[in-house]
Amino acid sequence: MPHCILEHSNNIVDQPDFHKLLCQVHEFLAGTGLFKQAAIKSRVVCHDLFVVGDGAHDRVFVAMNVCIFSGRDDATKARISNGVLQVLQRHFPKTLAERRCNITVQVTDMHRDSYAKLKT
Repeated sequence: MPHCILEHSNNIVDQPDFHKLLCQVHEFLAGTGLFKQAAIKSRVVCHDLFVVGDGAHDRVFVAMNVCIFSGRDDATKARISNGVLQVLQRHFPKTLAERRCNITVQVTDMHRDSYAKLKT
């Protein structure tokens, strides 16, 4: 834990090294002292079908959802989202400069008691 899901529209300008990006997110999260790096899981999903705002082609989205077990206070969640946002911002400079782009990060609470895991 946490689980990090990065979603983006297929019209981003940059061609980021997503492996490097996710590793940097893991490093940041582990560096907070809240999570063990070995327990962080991340993935990237590209969306071919999407609409942002009025549907214009130059509208782009990049969105990271950081799912953590419930119980963290709002200040901790804000620190997580702001740190992850800084990592994402570094990987999309052309997209931010050339398109109407929203990069967002949200921290979502996962219900600890209903979380199930099979480990082999």
